[in-house]
Amino acid sequence: MMSHQLVALAIGILAITICGFATGSLVETPGVTQAPPPLPPQVNPARSRVRNNFRTPGSYPVPSNPARCDYKELMTNLHDRVGILVTLDEDQRHRLEVIDKKLDQLVDSSEARMESMKVQQLNFQQRLDSFEHIQRLSRNTLDELKDISRTVRAIPQDQSAAGTGSSDGQDFNASNLSVSDRLDALATLLTSTALNVRAVQYDVAKLAQSINRQRRVSHRKGLGQGPGQGQQPPIFYGPSGPGGYQPSSFTRPPSSCQQSFLAVEGILKVQLTPESESFYVACDEDWTVILNRSTDELNFERGWLDYKDGFGNLAGDFFIGLNKLHALTSSAIHELRIVLEDFAGNVAYAGYSTFAIGSEKELYPLNLLGRFQNDLTPSAGDSLSYHAGAKFSTVDADNDNCIDCSCAQKHKGAGWYNNCGTNNLLGQYFQQSYVQAGETGIFWDTFQGKDYSLKRVRMMIRPVNEEEARR
Repeated sequence: MMSHQLVALAIGILAITICGFATGSLVETPGVTQAPPPLPPQVNPARSRVRNNFRTPGSYPVPSNPARCDYKELMTNLHDRVGILVTLDEDQRHRLEVIDKKLDQLVDSSEARMESMKVQQLNFQQRLDSFEHIQRLSRNTLDELKDISRTVRAIPQDQSAAGTGSSDGQDFNASNLSVSDRLDALATLLTSTALNVRAVQYDVAKLAQSINRQRRVSHRKGLGQGPGQGQQPPIFYGPSGPGGYQPSSFTRPPSSCQQSFLAVEGILKVQLTPESESFYVACDEDWTVILNRSTDELNFERGWLDYKDGFGNLAGDFFIGLNKLHALTSSAIHELRIVLEDFAGNVAYAGYSTFAIGSEKELYPLNLLGRFQNDLTPSAGDSLSYHAGAKFSTVDADNDNCIDCSCAQKHKGAGWYNNCGTNNLLGQYFQQSYVQAGETGIFWDTFQGKDYSLKRVRMMIRPVNEEEARR
């Protein structure tokens, strides 16, 4: 700042000096009223060409106003410019201070992230050590089992037949089966028992559903002897003790819409496991609705986080969310049913015997898609098998198999795009011009084609019957 002021002061002094010299060089001459006398005729013409250093009256005009230099105005302008330079200098200093602060914050943030990464690395190392310890224990256990198996096999056959006859030897051989055979037999027994238990649970749940429906019908007709008006009858779920089947209240929410008789206005609270969190789903009889579209009030051109958590109103248009869909399809084997309707009122169905998606780490791929059910009429055709195995994509997460494009941005929606797809159930809703909406609309290629945007779409899942799964 001092350098700017010294430069301005030097310029000011120079300007004053120049103005002084310029003002002093001008001399004002008094006016002359008499004319000069004429030259004598004998004057030599050559001498007339000699320069006359004396000014003669009337030789050049006399300035009416003397020249002056307004150094005050010049100093004012210089002062203003110096002030501007000082302001710019202060602004630059302020910016440098802000940059220094941001650099300090960045350094602090980087150090904090490094500390966090160190902690995570330590936790990962601890988990890795635990895993290696468990692996060592498993190996030791297997080695012990192998040793036992070798010991049993090393027993001579004559020892087994000595002392008590051949029948005792046969019993000894039967009782000394290899450990691996015993483990296989035990695993088979446990699997069979688990399947039988599930079958019994399913039968009990169906019986309970029928009993409760019959009670509600009897109560409405006034034929039952149950609770009074406005009270819900007790719900029968299964055995409550060794004495047999007795009515008892259910302490945990149901795990699927197979208990849809407990739903209120089609909304049911489910809990997949005793440890998991419960959440609400929309039920259509024993089907769990995962997608419903019937109006243009809800925008489906959304990002990854929205599709991960779900959005919309369970009583209207909504998408259940990929996290919940993964949890549902991982808890049991489900089948898929899709209901499509055009603006002319034509309804068609598409069904698949099995359906499941992967986790977020896998980008929610369509891992399991069973055979297309041809027995559903009227059939909408198969426009989903092309997408089997594809990862889920949104407008901000391109996970499709198209190398030079983004299918989600091309179709203005989301879904399990391959390259790109034969359906776009999560595309834009066209209330008008739905006949020529193009590939950005809600289409199912084998039902009205790709250019026709549908009026209603509903995707539903339900657990597969245990008996059908065993077949």
